[in-house]
Amino acid sequence: MLAPLFLLAVSSIVSAIPVKKAQPTDWMQANIGLLGSRPLINIAIPGSHDAGMSQINGGTAFSDAANTQTQTLSIGGQLSAGSRYFDLRPVIADGLYSTGHYSDVTEIDSWQGSNGESIASVISDINSFTSANNELIIINLSHAYDTDAGNSHYPIFTQAQWEALLEQLLGINHLYVDANPTTVDLTQVTLSTFIGSSPAVVVIVQPDDTIDLGTYASQGFYQYSQLNAYNEYSDTSTLSTMESDQLAKLAAQRATPIQSYFLLSWTLTQSTLEVLGLGDSILDLANQADPALYTSLSSALSTNTYPNILFIDNFQNDGQMVDLAMTINTNYAS
Repeated sequence: MLAPLFLLAVSSIVSAIPVKKAQPTDWMQANIGLLGSRPLINIAIPGSHDAGMSQINGGTAFSDAANTQTQTLSIGGQLSAGSRYFDLRPVIADGLYSTGHYSDVTEIDSWQGSNGESIASVISDINSFTSANNELIIINLSHAYDTDAGNSHYPIFTQAQWEALLEQLLGINHLYVDANPTTVDLTQVTLSTFIGSSPAVVVIVQPDDTIDLGTYASQGFYQYSQLNAYNEYSDTSTLSTMESDQLAKLAAQRATPIQSYFLLSWTLTQSTLEVLGLGDSILDLANQADPALYTSLSSALSTNTYPNILFIDNFQNDGQMVDLAMTINTNYAS
């Protein structure tokens, strides 16, 4: 049912200009003539929520795939499918860095969640992709917890733990180092500056507390304030409530195309009963939300108002998210 829904949405979004279909894997580079001179704030890209959680590699007693798995494609699979913004949540598990999806369950005074892909696997997937594709990849690191501590309280990363993670992430090829790395507003950098001659990987560090990037600030790592995306999820499992909330936030935050860098958080959050296994899984909810994006967003779009990041669970290899982003880039963004 996804393809007919998408075609219906496209016909409502675009009347005079046909949408380019079947975008290639390197869709940014393929459209560099259109997008290259634009800063990021005037480009729409697809993104992946909790991107590392395509697999479950251990976790706490009350976690399982139904309440922690957010994706079905690996990081490499999401890259090939067209996602370019990745929400990665690093954890320390059994002494190693992994991705994770954990929450503080106050009702039982316990942290619960699961581990996903290892950081080593994420690095390998990124390097494999950039070896063949001159694309921009944005990694946002947040919700960083030491799950080797007792699960009544998982502490956030210390300065030393962040530095050890960043040291491992130096294994990513083509980290983008701006000419003014500590002061640059990355939303104002043009796509051609990033990928005019090579791939580029931007790593954003969003700690729960202040950390000092030190020498890593000149090696391809940036503070969240340097790509300051407005990112406020709706915290509901009801589709209509999420739609209204996100579109209202889009209208308020993007009244002009330079007002803010906007992440459209098109995700549904499980209710307490669903977390306990009495109802839809996260992937079930994603399968409700994702098709609705193509039909609900069209009425909210204008040359003044459009999202920068189309942020979803269960990113699929069907080309639709890239087509939607390029519809926005062709007909609204400039």
